[in-house]
Amino acid sequence: MYNTCTILEEARVAYVQCRTGKGNLQGWRHKIGKAENSECRKCGRLAETGKHVALVCTHGEDIGQRWSTWEDMDDRARWAKKEKDEKGFYTVDLVETFFSKIDLR
Repeated sequence: MYNTCTILEEARVAYVQCRTGKGNLQGWRHKIGKAENSECRKCGRLAETGKHVALVCTHGEDIGQRWSTWEDMDDRARWAKKEKDEKGFYTVDLVETFFSKIDLR
């Protein structure tokens, strides 16, 4: 089981990879000669770029979220929602939750 720090770190890494278009994205790996093709590993329809993964891919809808622009996604206050458990209220960052579910390994 992952601890919270690991999940948050993985979410941040996925976010940075998508924003920069580098890292373990198939589009980037293909460009540098590390992958045979640039096809998205989730939908297989388009090149797996950061923009595709975060804003276009149908996988985003499957895990419960889709944004229209990076600027929309970066409006963190807008995507924070309060939830309650037995210990009280806590804040859930929907952008962080989305990127924690993106598997770019």
